[in-house]
Amino acid sequence: MRFRQIHLDFHTSELVPDIASQFDDREFAEAYKSARVDSVNLFAKCHHGLSYHPTDVGRTHPNLGIDLLGRQIDALQSAGIKTPIYLSANWDEHAARTHPEWRVMSPAGDLPRQMAPPNGAGWAYMDFASDYLDYFCAQIDEVASRYSRGDGFWIDIAWQPVSVSEASRRGMAQLGLDWTQEADREEFNSRTVTRFFERVRDTVRKHHPDCPLFFNSGHIRKGLRRHYAEFYSHLEIESLPTGGWGYDDFPLSARYVETTGEKYLGMTGRFHTQWGEFGGYKRKEAMIFECASMLAHGARCCIGDHLHPTAKVDGTSMAIIRAAYEWVESREGWVDGSTSIADIAVLSSEAASDQRIGQQPDANHPSDVGAVRVLLEGHFLFDVVDLETDISGYKLLILPDEIHVDDRIRDWVDAFVAGGGRVLLTGKSGISDGGFVWDVGARWLGTSGMEGGDYALPVPSLRPDSIDSPLFLYMPTERIALTDGRGLGDVYAPYFDRTPRHFSGHLNAANQPEPSGCAIGSAKGSFVYFAAPIFSIYRQFGAAAHHEMARKLIELAMRKPRTLEASIPQAARITLRRQGRENRDVLHLLYATPAPVGTFRGKEILPIQDLVPLYDISVSIRVPGRVERVTLVPHAVELEFLAEDGRVSFTVPRVLGHEMVEIAYA
Repeated sequence: MRFRQIHLDFHTSELVPDIASQFDDREFAEAYKSARVDSVNLFAKCHHGLSYHPTDVGRTHPNLGIDLLGRQIDALQSAGIKTPIYLSANWDEHAARTHPEWRVMSPAGDLPRQMAPPNGAGWAYMDFASDYLDYFCAQIDEVASRYSRGDGFWIDIAWQPVSVSEASRRGMAQLGLDWTQEADREEFNSRTVTRFFERVRDTVRKHHPDCPLFFNSGHIRKGLRRHYAEFYSHLEIESLPTGGWGYDDFPLSARYVETTGEKYLGMTGRFHTQWGEFGGYKRKEAMIFECASMLAHGARCCIGDHLHPTAKVDGTSMAIIRAAYEWVESREGWVDGSTSIADIAVLSSEAASDQRIGQQPDANHPSDVGAVRVLLEGHFLFDVVDLETDISGYKLLILPDEIHVDDRIRDWVDAFVAGGGRVLLTGKSGISDGGFVWDVGARWLGTSGMEGGDYALPVPSLRPDSIDSPLFLYMPTERIALTDGRGLGDVYAPYFDRTPRHFSGHLNAANQPEPSGCAIGSAKGSFVYFAAPIFSIYRQFGAAAHHEMARKLIELAMRKPRTLEASIPQAARITLRRQGRENRDVLHLLYATPAPVGTFRGKEILPIQDLVPLYDISVSIRVPGRVERVTLVPHAVELEFLAEDGRVSFTVPRVLGHEMVEIAYA
């Protein structure tokens, strides 16, 4: 899998004239070659349902006079650039208009569109239970036959909403399912989408047994690694930071995907906002930083772009891409084959919940987002895991806020503890069937009735700096009474919850002056339990005091020294990766300050406007052997270092956006 890829969108209405009228084979190839691109996803069929090649199955764009796909493939391959082929699956406007019986019908009885009313400007959803699936597979079959020289397939919108179309009703009846029952509709939807994966995979593999094949759903579900192994050749993390995903989304997904063992890449876009934005551009510094984040997590890179209807190459886009990919090319040698070094494993709440293939996957769970944000800002080394991950090598396992513990999770955690691991439980995690699953030195009394939130005064070692008063938590705690555990502080109740019947002041009522008699947490043996959903609280409210309390809680639970310590600001990011073949570790330091400056479709736009340098960053790392040299790469500037007591210490003189340090062993 290549390092410097482009996803070249070409969603173009039949109302647009002169399609590909300015396409120049030589100019097209030279533009991507000079921008250091080594792979481009090319369009066979777009969301409009129009093909960009001669077709006997669908409809060629009516204003296209050439075989654009064929000429793009030949031009790029002549320059040594790979050419995976894109087809839109569940969105197809041409099919929706010509075969309305193939469309999804919602349980409410309407024909839904993406982010629009039924008659609005949004994509129509197709029903894979209808004959549309045969039509779509015939399109793949045609493309695979005519363009066998292509370098794989990229299938987009690989999911569908629940449908009660006539086709879906017939399918449910054949399986003995009742279309009027929500659970039966969900079950059939899962089966329908699974069949879609099977049909598409088998159609591709009939022609190309080993070519790359990826299905895009906009979010990598956690806990479905067997599904990925069965249908995907690799994984791609679609995560446009300024388009609604934010800058913490990619690290969360990447730190899970790596544990699956699948090859993977990160995908951002050159757009200021979202896909398909003409005339909106990121600064090249932001593009470089986003690629740096991918490299820091061991990922290959992909940048999303959109070709102009005339197929004239956009020089502004290419200049931004060139700056990023020249930068990536000089650094990828310190990324290839690297693996994460981590002290902490976070069991994903998403992975621990019931996972089904079917509807569009949700975004990351708030507890996952909050936990990862605390760990990123606290500069911990960590991975995000599911129940199939071997966690024996981690120091600490975190079950954040909402993990319902069944027998499988209990046995998995028990094995980890038996091997010397330690466990942090927060909120409802570890509470099942009316009590604690494990002996945490406390008894569960139920969930607080204060829906607006409780107060906590932790023990001094867990308190945020300069705060010695009860701290409002914004969410209810679990009420616990200590038995033989070490208490972590007290819960203080408000005078009353804020309701129409009783409220005081503008927001929450003040805390009662005396503790409630319930503890905010307990520590016993290998377990530390904290009675508030601290990660979800931080995700939603973002108080610095909550972050500091959560960070100190993690340090208490881990007990052992960190592998890595560095004097960097909270907004900086840090990863440490091992390249066993080269007998070296590579430290990645990242620092940028994206600032909210607007909103798009209800989500904040967070552009990186400036890169501010950091100076004289002190670093200490526990090392597995004798250090031979410490070097800034790719600059080949050696740093002075001190190696003693199994650690190496050094100072990084300057970080502007991203810096890599090689620790080479004898």
